[in-house]
Amino acid sequence: MKKWNCRKYYTLVEIMTVIVIAALLFGIGIPAFTTMIQGSNMTVAIRQLSAKIQAARAYAVTNRCRVALLLVEDETASKIVPDAGFSAYRVCVIEDDALNFQSWIEDEDWRLLPKGVLRKALNSSDYENIAEIPKKSEESLWQLEDTDGAVSPLKALVFQKDGKLTKSANIELYQGRCLQKGSTISPVPTGGTDHKLSVNQYSGKVTVTVPES
Repeated sequence: MKKWNCRKYYTLVEIMTVIVIAALLFGIGIPAFTTMIQGSNMTVAIRQLSAKIQAARAYAVTNRCRVALLLVEDETASKIVPDAGFSAYRVCVIEDDALNFQSWIEDEDWRLLPKGVLRKALNSSDYENIAEIPKKSEESLWQLEDTDGAVSPLKALVFQKDGKLTKSANIELYQGRCLQKGSTISPVPTGGTDHKLSVNQYSGKVTVTVPES
C-alpha cells in the first residue's frame, strides 16, 4: 500500500504569506471598527445629554425653582480631569432673582460625555453665566478658580420655574480629543460628522440635526 508523507511543518514563505494577509485584514478592519465605535459614542452622547436636559426641565417644574445645566468650558477643569473642560456637565439650583449658584441637586454629580465626543464652545446667545460656584469640596470634582482665587462663572442653560428656557439654545457635539501642549489643553477634531442639539425655549424639546459643511 502506498504511504503518503504528511508535512509537520510550514515553510517560511507560507508563514510570511499568512502574516501579510492578517496584517491586511487588520489594516482594513481597525479603521472601520474605530468609526463604528465613534459613531456609537456620539449616539450615546446625544441620548445622555438630551435626557439630562429633559431631567433639568422636569426638576424645575416639579420643584418650582430655577435650574441650571452647567456646561464646563474652562480649561482649568481639563487640567484636573482630561476632557472635562469640553465635556463636563452638571445640574444645580440657582437663585430666584439672580444668576447665582444656590445648591447642588441631591444625587446629581459631574458627568462627562462619552470618550471621543466633545462639545463646541457655546455662542453667547445660547447660554447664561452662572456665578459664585462653590470651591472644591467633598461634593465637587473641580476647583474652577482663576489666578486671583475667585471662582470662575460657568456657562449654563437656565430653566425657569415653569420649565421655559431663558433663551433657545444650540449645543454642537463633534468627535475629538484633548491634546496638552505645555500648559495649554486644546480640543482637536478627529473626523466624523458634527451633530447639533437644538433645545426649544418653550417645550424643552431637543431636536438633533447634522449641520451642513
